[in-house]
Amino acid sequence: MKVRLFPHRSRRGTLLIVAMLLSAVIGISIVSFLNLGRTGMEISNRALYHNGAINLAENGLEHAVYAVNKVGYDWTGAGWSVSGANARQKWSGYPLGSSATGEVRAVVYNYSGAAAPKVISRALVTLGGGTSRPIEKWIEVQLRKTSRFANGLVARQSITFSGNNASVDSWNSDPDNNPATAAIGYSAGVRHDNGSVGCVSVSVSSVLINQADIWGFVATGGALPSVGSNGLVGPFGTPSGTMDMNRISTDFTANFDPVTAPTATYNLYGGAITTTVSLPRAADTVSADGYYYIRADSINFTNKTLTITGKVVLELTNTLTSIDIGGGSGALNVNAGAELQVYAAGDVKISGQGLLNGGTTAATANQPVKCQIYGTKTSGVQDIQIAGNGVLSAVVYAPQGSVKINGNGDVCGSIVANDITCVGNAFFHYDESLANFGGNNPYRVSRWRELTSAADRSAYLSVTAF
Repeated sequence: MKVRLFPHRSRRGTLLIVAMLLSAVIGISIVSFLNLGRTGMEISNRALYHNGAINLAENGLEHAVYAVNKVGYDWTGAGWSVSGANARQKWSGYPLGSSATGEVRAVVYNYSGAAAPKVISRALVTLGGGTSRPIEKWIEVQLRKTSRFANGLVARQSITFSGNNASVDSWNSDPDNNPATAAIGYSAGVRHDNGSVGCVSVSVSSVLINQADIWGFVATGGALPSVGSNGLVGPFGTPSGTMDMNRISTDFTANFDPVTAPTATYNLYGGAITTTVSLPRAADTVSADGYYYIRADSINFTNKTLTITGKVVLELTNTLTSIDIGGGSGALNVNAGAELQVYAAGDVKISGQGLLNGGTTAATANQPVKCQIYGTKTSGVQDIQIAGNGVLSAVVYAPQGSVKINGNGDVCGSIVANDITCVGNAFFHYDESLANFGGNNPYRVSRWRELTSAADRSAYLSVTAF
């Protein structure tokens, strides 16, 4: 009987092969896990520096906006390179850790404020290691003055166009921002596609454009505007039924601060204005600032006319009905060269011949800023209905106002209210000079857009390559 002291050699070879295969599988698994871990670390690392890049781009924007808003800012002394109406600067050498460095370039269009400035900020983060791709973030920002009337139509709750041929565009009645020069009336020859409609509401029905043509921009608090088959939003030439998404934003904000009548020594009218009269009256005294401050209960008449012949600030104290003008010939007329500011807490209804500010056409009317209507109600609803006599040229600011504009003619100026309804086929023309209303108002961001595609960035490649 033979006894085998050792396994068969073939079995020993099999065990060796199995051990080698197991070792290979374990080795491959370890390498895979190591690669997975390294890939995850690289993704996490790049995500971290993506945030760093967007922060750098925002930093460039902050530098630019500060420079634009700083009175007497020395652009060249602060390191900006100025060429024509534009300025640019580069900041580099930002240490971001792990051998990563960052830089940012900012280009400011119209830096002097002759027109609304625009800023392009381009940030670049170079990671440690020669094989790592740089990270870029681009931001485009449009600035506008923080005037109450920095946009054409602004509402807290909703804006609705009910006509079939209504439209919104813009023009600038004072392009040199110099009151001493003659104002420019609206006409087709000077119109721009910078009309602006904004509503802070996030509701899907916040802006109902329906069949109106918005030659310009629409902004909401969160939802896209609603456009009918014959409506549009975009620059001149945009086809009906479409929206240019470069002209749409969903991050709109606005302040609806309450307003009160100026503190002054008022001439007392003595009750309501119920008959045909001109203001100021012969007995009214003028204030040191050149305005006649007049206080009355209300304006309430039918087929009568209130004519403004000078610079008048009119405070109406009736908190229920401040203005009720009716009848076929009832009217509120602001003569050419005159000015009117109305402060009212009650409802306002101007029908009949309506409100006439200067001439009877958009080209001959007084500037909208020459006729200002302020709703001073602080709670509840203030009903405001205004009709124009062929042309309505005015600005309306009523934080609690439910404003209805009636007419089939030209409406020039700006309206800020709780909600706005444009009835009929009115052609609304925003006066861009109103962005400067109120003195040295700072610029704010009216539109923020990250440029992510090569097509979007291509327009600014040459100006940011320095």
